[in-house]
Amino acid sequence: MDVNRRNLMKGALTGGTLLALGIPAGAFATPTRRVERFGLLLGNTPVDAAFAAGFRSAAQYSAKGGGAVAAGARDGHGSPQVIKLKGGLLSDYEIAARLLEKSRGTRWVAVMDDGSAAVFTELVRNAGARLLLLGSHISSGHASTQGIFPDIPRLRHVWAGASPAHSAAGILASQLIGNQGGFSITENFFSAEHSATQAQTDSATTDGFIPGFLTYRLDGPDAIHLHCSGLSLSNGCESLGWSSAGRWAPVSQQAPVRGTVIGTGHPRSAGWVESVGYAVMAAALGMGALQEFCSSRAFVHRSVAGNRGERIDAAEFTSFVIDI
Repeated sequence: MDVNRRNLMKGALTGGTLLALGIPAGAFATPTRRVERFGLLLGNTPVDAAFAAGFRSAAQYSAKGGGAVAAGARDGHGSPQVIKLKGGLLSDYEIAARLLEKSRGTRWVAVMDDGSAAVFTELVRNAGARLLLLGSHISSGHASTQGIFPDIPRLRHVWAGASPAHSAAGILASQLIGNQGGFSITENFFSAEHSATQAQTDSATTDGFIPGFLTYRLDGPDAIHLHCSGLSLSNGCESLGWSSAGRWAPVSQQAPVRGTVIGTGHPRSAGWVESVGYAVMAAALGMGALQEFCSSRAFVHRSVAGNRGERIDAAEFTSFVIDI
């Protein structure tokens, strides 16, 4: 099967759970512990350099006092440690295992290919580590497949998180919408618990309202938020495989963004992979924490006619935020 078509179908089928890796909800941590230090583990993927650039940008932004962070996150000692598995996880399995065993008190951000991600989750379990955030990131490449699946965006991101204390979706959406290329971002939380001491005041992420999106809320046992840009509520639901039935209520009405997105306060990243690295590290720091709780949220953006945004090559990788 053509790699673009395979990635496109996989992105459509992942839905909103990411449990295809066999990770139970109990593997996710309640993020209340003190963070002593941060680290970045690169799994020898083609996106390592760009992801690491975004990671460093978020760390530098936080170190300079940008944004609000989770309790204890600013108390990390020195610059984040960066480890690259030169042979990939499958070759450097023992190196990664020893690293996790000897890095107690560290919050790790990691990036892996799909095959290595399944192995890495077993290492995390064996080390007694806990997941804060798990992401699947897929690009179908440039616009060659849009005629086949016009309603599925080229960039698709699905996150499963321990709680809204470590949310990445709003930060990534504010980064990507400026490029005008189509994308979808889905985030699911296993717990709605979120300490008031972790709440931030950055309006771009606290209430989830990002310039350029219309926001809708579906109330019920577990509230759901949907943020649409360039498409209607029903089309947004359809592109995610969600049902538009039910009492969806508009929450915010934002003017469409033309050109550069405004009001987020975060530095802009050079490309979509760098934006993911930035958003994942920002989430690890607690910079995207939500005060308005929900069990699921999504951002869907459809580019304007004739504007495809940055050039995008086919790519597929998994991101992690874990506590050791």
